[in-house]
Amino acid sequence: MRKLIAVLLAGLLCLGLASTGLAQADQQYAPGTYQATARGLNGNVTVSVTFTQDAIDSIEVQEGHIETPGVGDVAIEKMPGAILQAQSLAVDTVAGVTMTSNAILNAVADCAAQAGGDVEALKAPLDREPAQDEELTADVVIVGGGGAGLAAAVSASDQGASVILIEKAGFLGGNSIVSGGIYNAADPELQEPLGIEDSVELHIQQTWEGGDKVADLDLVTVLCSNALDGLHWLESMGMEFDGTITQGVGSLYRRTHSAVMPNGTGYIKCFTDNLSQKENVSIIMETEGKSLITDESGAVVGVIAQGRDGETITLHANKGVVLATGGFAGNVEMRVKYCQGEKWPDLGPGLITSNMPAITGDGILMAEAVGAALVDMDQIQLLQVCNPWTGVTSDVITGGVDACIYVNQEGNRFVREDGRRDVISAAILAQTGGRMYTIHNYTVVDDPDTYTTLGGRTVTSLIEEGLYGFVEADTLEELAEKIDVPFDNLKASIDTYNAHISNGDAVDEFGRELLTTALEGGPWYAYPRAPAAHHTMGGVKINTDAHVLNTQDEPIPGLYAAGEVTGGIHGGNRLGGNAIVDFTVFGRIAGASAALGK
Repeated sequence: MRKLIAVLLAGLLCLGLASTGLAQADQQYAPGTYQATARGLNGNVTVSVTFTQDAIDSIEVQEGHIETPGVGDVAIEKMPGAILQAQSLAVDTVAGVTMTSNAILNAVADCAAQAGGDVEALKAPLDREPAQDEELTADVVIVGGGGAGLAAAVSASDQGASVILIEKAGFLGGNSIVSGGIYNAADPELQEPLGIEDSVELHIQQTWEGGDKVADLDLVTVLCSNALDGLHWLESMGMEFDGTITQGVGSLYRRTHSAVMPNGTGYIKCFTDNLSQKENVSIIMETEGKSLITDESGAVVGVIAQGRDGETITLHANKGVVLATGGFAGNVEMRVKYCQGEKWPDLGPGLITSNMPAITGDGILMAEAVGAALVDMDQIQLLQVCNPWTGVTSDVITGGVDACIYVNQEGNRFVREDGRRDVISAAILAQTGGRMYTIHNYTVVDDPDTYTTLGGRTVTSLIEEGLYGFVEADTLEELAEKIDVPFDNLKASIDTYNAHISNGDAVDEFGRELLTTALEGGPWYAYPRAPAAHHTMGGVKINTDAHVLNTQDEPIPGLYAAGEVTGGIHGGNRLGGNAIVDFTVFGRIAGASAALGK
């Protein structure tokens, strides 16, 4: 029977894989410890395996891997135990962490072969007990265990409601855990000492206008008005920010707070640490919401879900259901269906995505099936700073856009680096190869041995391992040679940019307004970037209580939504640093509204 688990996680780990089956028998090994390496998502994963004469005795994944923090970690934590328990290589991979899971399986298989074991026998299917259907009840049922779902779980449980949260993947965090980790809020305490004039009203205005005035202004007002309080709410649960204010990529203003932990792992940890102390919250992992249950009046009263082994799990909600399943940037069919107009001529399979595999628009489809209105579905955002091969952002050098420029393959600047994400992405796609280089120097990367990317990797390690085109150079001429761009053009780009700063210009020829930090002297750093399908601004229509509305603009009783599954908040262009504000503010509202029956 699938376990209901109160969230554990000090380290973002969930109980158990799906089925472990029965142990393999009659294996013979040459006793000893063997080591093998296999390719994961981001790089190599090395495993040491110790065998006795007739058993796999221990499995240790070596340090130094570069799998995604909070995601690959789950497979690294759980897969060795599953293999040991079953004495088999036929155990299930962790849902949503397939490449890291398979890397461990492949490396263990290599070690077994070295030890003289029968690898094919180890891969033979396991005997499994049939999965049993289940029927469960809670006050609030939440579909999705990313930032919005976890925020809703904390909020609903704080109101005294019992909560069941289901998560499709084998890890908690969704897209939130691989986000850039930046959070926008007007914060006088940190901004005023820097001479930055800001206000909630300016945040509202820039969010509204930066989204082409497409969004619902009431929702924008709720988002920005609650941003700073949401930040303090996070801090009250242990979330750590680094105490600086920068201008995050695409944020349009210097109000960005940066997380201490890599990517979005700090946010997920603060939620799960809080939930681990609560007895009224249960989580079911690797369980996918399939449809909503309605009563004769049309009210939503539960969820039909499917477990990992195909069993049906019926979840009854006494007070409400919260959809927090994320957007659909990873769903090519939906991207193509809603890609209208001239903004993005092709969002088909040739375009990479920054999204996690489980983020495929499920909640939008579930809500639409019970009469929910959808808004802004054609508003799809590309992010300009993604890895050209994988779409991830974990290898981005932190520090905002204060001290960097973008150049094309000809070594020329071509767009304002502090501008809108959609404008920059479109400009990159028009360049040779549809890529650009981000150029930094020592003013950001003060010590490459300790300076880390969003994912927590040091710059030195990326350069030494030759990953993702990262290069370092003592001189600008050497840098130009390493990234194969004309030196004269690159030098002219740097010189012109620096001249704007030394002249005290308010704006440069591309419209850049953030002219604060000159790039003068090496060491220099560069790495290639390309746009990827990143965020879908459209989704389920909600009101300011996060109540889902039907096509007549009436609340659907019992149904709430928060996070990227919703539309109407970001309009035609989401500002960088507003997504985490979104899942914090509206996740908190949705959980409370569902618990209180608003």
